[in-house]
Amino acid sequence: MNNWNKIVTGTVLTSVLFTGQALTADAASTSSAPKNLQVLSQKTADVTGDNKADMIALYGKKEKNSPYVSDLTVKVTDGQTKKSVTIDLKDSGYEPKLSVQDFTYDKKGEIMVSADTGGSGGYTTNYIYTLKNGKAEKLSLPGLDKNKAGVLGGGFVQLKPIDNNKNGLYVLEGTERLTGDYNADVRGYLQSKWKWSQNKWELMSAHFEPTKTEKQVYQGSFKSHDSAYAFLAPKSWNGNILIDERTGPNADPYLPEAKSVTSFQFNASKTEDQAAVVVIYAFDKNDWKKLNNPDEPPVGYEIAQDPATNTVYAAALPQDSVFDPATDQGKKFLSLVMTLDEVKKAFVLVKR
Repeated sequence: MNNWNKIVTGTVLTSVLFTGQALTADAASTSSAPKNLQVLSQKTADVTGDNKADMIALYGKKEKNSPYVSDLTVKVTDGQTKKSVTIDLKDSGYEPKLSVQDFTYDKKGEIMVSADTGGSGGYTTNYIYTLKNGKAEKLSLPGLDKNKAGVLGGGFVQLKPIDNNKNGLYVLEGTERLTGDYNADVRGYLQSKWKWSQNKWELMSAHFEPTKTEKQVYQGSFKSHDSAYAFLAPKSWNGNILIDERTGPNADPYLPEAKSVTSFQFNASKTEDQAAVVVIYAFDKNDWKKLNNPDEPPVGYEIAQDPATNTVYAAALPQDSVFDPATDQGKKFLSLVMTLDEVKKAFVLVKR
C-alpha cells in the first residue's frame, strides 16, 4: 500500500487531462457519426497523451420507445491531428454510459463504456480501452480469475470509477451480488476496489454487506438454499424455531472458513433470547481438516460429507441452557434441543 501511495501522491496531472465536459448535441453533430448510428454521449479529454483535448463520442442504434441501444461504438478524434479511431464494441445494452479517467496513471485518460444487460441477474457489461500509437487496446476487467470478473466470479452488477484520493487518479469500485438458488434470492452484496498495477488490476479491498431479511419460521422441514441439504426436525420445532441462514464471505465472523452457517434459534419473544438450539456449518473438506487441531476444543461435530462438492457438514450444540431450567421458557428451550444422533438422523443431503 505504501508504493500505491507513492504512485498517487507523486503524480501531477495537467489541467487539460480531463475536462469531463459533456458536449451539446449541436457540438456532437459536427463530428461525423458512424453509419446509421446516433450520438449517445460525448466528452473531451486527453486520451492520446499529447496534452491536447481529444473528442470521445459514444454511438449506438436506439430502439423506439426503449432504453435499449445496439451496435455500441466509440469514436475518438485526435485534438491535434484530427485523425479518428473507431472502436466497435460489438455489444448492446440498456442506458449505456461513457466515462474517461486515468486508470493506468500514465497522465492520459482511458475510455470506459458500461451498459446494463437487462437480464434477471442485473449484470452490466464493461469495456475499458487505452490509446497507444494511434491504436485502441482493450484492458482486462478486474477479477481474481483471468476468465471471470470480480471476487466471486459471477460478474459485476455495477463497476464504476472512483477518485479514491481526490487527486484525479482513479480506481474501480465493483459491486457483486450473492444469491441463492435463483437471482431474486439476494443474500448480500460484495463491494471491491481495484487499482491498476503492473498491467493488471490488483485487489485493494473487499467488503461484504449481507441483506437484512426476516428469519424464516420452521414449519415441517428446511432446505438450505446454498448448501444442498435438508433438515427434518421433530414436530415440536414447528413454529418454535427461527432459521437464520448465512452464506459467502463473513457468514460467520468467528469462523471465516465456513461456506455457510445455519442457526436454528429458539423463537423467543425478545430478540436477545433467540438462542440457538443447533448450528450447522458447511466447510470445504481441506479447511475442515485444518480447523480440527487435536490440541484445541472442537469447532463442531462432523455429521456428514458430500464428496461431489468436497464439503463437510458439522453441527454445534448448546453446552447448557441459556435459561433457568426451572422456568417455563427454560423448559421449552430444553425440549427443543436435539442430541447429536438426532441431528445426524434429521440431516439429509439433497441435489441442488
